[in-house]
Amino acid sequence: MHLKTNIGYTLPLALALLLVGSCRKDVYEFTPYAPVAEDLSTLFQQVLEPGNTAASFRLEGRGTPLPDTVFILPAGIRLHLADSETLFESESGVPVPCSTCPDLRLEAVFTARRGEAAARQLSQLTYPEGSVLESAGVLHVQAACAGQRLRLRAGRSLKVQIPVATPKNNMAIFTAHTDAQGNLMGWKGGNTPALPVLWLPASGMLQAGYETQVAQMGWVNCARILPEPASPLCVTLPDQFTALNTRVFAIFQNINSAVALSGSLNQSRFCLEKAPLGYPVSIVAVARTGNQYWVAETSTEIGTDTKLALLPKPVAQEDIVALLRKF
Repeated sequence: MHLKTNIGYTLPLALALLLVGSCRKDVYEFTPYAPVAEDLSTLFQQVLEPGNTAASFRLEGRGTPLPDTVFILPAGIRLHLADSETLFESESGVPVPCSTCPDLRLEAVFTARRGEAAARQLSQLTYPEGSVLESAGVLHVQAACAGQRLRLRAGRSLKVQIPVATPKNNMAIFTAHTDAQGNLMGWKGGNTPALPVLWLPASGMLQAGYETQVAQMGWVNCARILPEPASPLCVTLPDQFTALNTRVFAIFQNINSAVALSGSLNQSRFCLEKAPLGYPVSIVAVARTGNQYWVAETSTEIGTDTKLALLPKPVAQEDIVALLRKF
């Protein structure tokens, strides 16, 4: 009788423990190992939607000056091509009047989506100060004549109009500062104002937005520096997630800004040293180990010396793409 009673208690207990263990899908055991470099570029390319952000324009010079032209991107961005005979030169400094160019091409990309800015690794930080920017969008313009790249001549610029619902004051143009490999180090400048204006597009309804001048090709950012006091925001991950295989983003919830936290190759700690106080943000960590992708996500409000510990979970590549596209 005593044996039967013990068996009667033991069997349900074992089954209960088995069921509890099998239901803990949120618990992952990490086997420590030395992190190795992993390529995340394929993942980030999947986030981009060029059809919604990019445009290509072609003009054919026939010996007479080209008329002033407005090129309109999918997002409603307006590029004004004016006085085209004195606008461009070759990369070696030779003037290139547009009337002499048989195949003039302008390529433009504009994005105001935070998730796409993160995927393009266009972190919204000034260089070298590291202050956070609020952006109305980032624009990349490239010009070529018969396949040869062109640049704007000294003192010349393209007028750009950026539609927004409610323009803000103190916006300006910042230019990309890159390293020798072309990686963005941050945004410099902020001396050319982007002014709130109204214009009349083809639809016949007044459009609000910013009007500014862009004096160089490549990436530019219509933005302003956030004025609030700042304090460090740091995220710690398990040991196998370092800058070799992981990117961590602070995606601001109420303004258009996405910032990559800085990490190192041999530590699993990522930080934004000048996080503006009081802003709600989504923290997203994206990683790859071999063929496995990982993600961790949480929300917080930036406070004084904010420290977070995150535990990534294994996901499919398309899950991370869907996550970044929602921002």
